Amino acid sequence: MRFGIDAPGLVATFFAAALGLGITAIALAGWGGIAGWAGLMAGLLALYPLGMGCLMLFDSLHTKVRHADELLHHIRWTGAEAVLDVGCGRGLLLVKAAQRLTTGQATGHATGVDIWQGRDQAANTSAGPLQNARAFGVADKVSVQTADMRALPFADGSFDVVLSGWAVHNLPDLQDRLRAIAQMIRVLRPGGTLILSDIVNRAEYLAAITGPQMRAVQLVVRSARRDVILRAVSFGSYQPAAVIAQKVG
Repeated sequence: MRFGIDAPGLVATFFAAALGLGITAIALAGWGGIAGWAGLMAGLLALYPLGMGCLMLFDSLHTKVRHADELLHHIRWTGAEAVLDVGCGRGLLLVKAAQRLTTGQATGHATGVDIWQGRDQAANTSAGPLQNARAFGVADKVSVQTADMRALPFADGSFDVVLSGWAVHNLPDLQDRLRAIAQMIRVLRPGGTLILSDIVNRAEYLAAITGPQMRAVQLVVRSARRDVILRAVSFGSYQPAAVIAQKVG
């Protein structure tokens, strides 16, 4: 669980529902007639929350780690970048970016900000990303701050790279999400790169980032086939994707 389990409450709810339905199925299995059929239906229904729980757990522990490396390959790193990870959690993108920064006189630096809510990510504290930075040997290139993504405490154009992974959707209000994206664009330097990865709201993010301040805007999904399947089985509630763009300048 080095980089945390996302939405741990939802994952637990899926597994609890699967367990409850499974117990019901077993309890009714020995009965005939309507009760037996009800037990069979409960057993079949248990497969859905079980599958969704396993999918979310697998993506938290494995898929998002691989996807982080794939996303960061879209940046032409010099090693001297100032990087901001918005909603950094336990520091996946923060640490991965820091690994691409050089040491020496022209070294870059990666800053992570979060409000450290446990419901968004398991064991989410400011100590988590620093522990991971030490574990990966990049502690000297990483720092964290407590800050709300809707009001980033940095001057305009402070960063060469702004990242955000699976965080913006935690703002339930549309205007708050748009405000957070505007803040990311504000603190990005002209010519810098923004990577906004999330599990929902791709069309919303794409529209918010497409504008006169940004260029080369693209939507990135890991696999078109996987994307179609995930959207279908989740009824559109789970659509991992990333929007990547450069600021004009």
